[in-house]
Amino acid sequence: MSYKEVLDGSKISISISESESMPALGLSHAHLVDAMCEAARHMLALGATVTYGGDLRTHGFTRILYELVCRYRKDSCDNKNLASVINYLAWPVFMNSDIDALFALSSEMEGTAEIKVIDEQCNPLSLKDASSLMRSSTFDWSSGLTAMRRIITAESTARIVLGGKTSKFNGSMPGIAEEVLISLQSHKPVYLLGGFGGCTREILDLMGVDNQFDASLPCWPYSDEFKQYKLEDLRNGLTTEENTALANTPHIDQAIILVIRGLMNIHADNQVEAQRD
Repeated sequence: MSYKEVLDGSKISISISESESMPALGLSHAHLVDAMCEAARHMLALGATVTYGGDLRTHGFTRILYELVCRYRKDSCDNKNLASVINYLAWPVFMNSDIDALFALSSEMEGTAEIKVIDEQCNPLSLKDASSLMRSSTFDWSSGLTAMRRIITAESTARIVLGGKTSKFNGSMPGIAEEVLISLQSHKPVYLLGGFGGCTREILDLMGVDNQFDASLPCWPYSDEFKQYKLEDLRNGLTTEENTALANTPHIDQAIILVIRGLMNIHADNQVEAQRD
């Protein structure tokens, strides 16, 4: 029996990675894994497809998502998003991957998870097509990562953001920063969970959001771009007070409740608009 969940048809992008400030906040990799699992679990349970741009390391977040999707397989009436998780591989990441392992994983997760390879011109490729181009192709890390992030943003409904390193990154700016900036420029809803510090918290500081600790002074490339944005530019269905709470809470349960509240408010507003039309 099929049914319709409130987020059926939605694609929620999760941007999450370790940050240099986590140890100072008393946080470990285990806390980050728990945060990823909670965010993905609730989105999947509400019927959304979770999208993520990352590599396929054995203990990486993509593998964790694939394990989760085995527990939360879609059983809804949404026929447009058959895959519960879509992993986008930037061309440089794909070029450095084990191709046989990718084909094996794709076959294993067929129907519940999908792998999309994005070339540097923002074209999505199947694994077969991408692998046939490998030997004759070159790549640039910066343009390859930017292309992947633009595609994810274009295809996603909203983005959940947490952590993020601000040094030793491959692109033109920290990965979390570029994903948030593209989302803001595209007017897509963004949820900034600042309790894990890192690039996410620094973006909030640049936006002038109250910080329960001392505000940071970011100096990574293009950081000044975020000074033009305010909380209302997040377009995430939350009030200023709610976004400030989301920016500061160290409790992932509270953060997820706020994210769900925002998504529900956006869904309700869309329903009202649809009825007017």
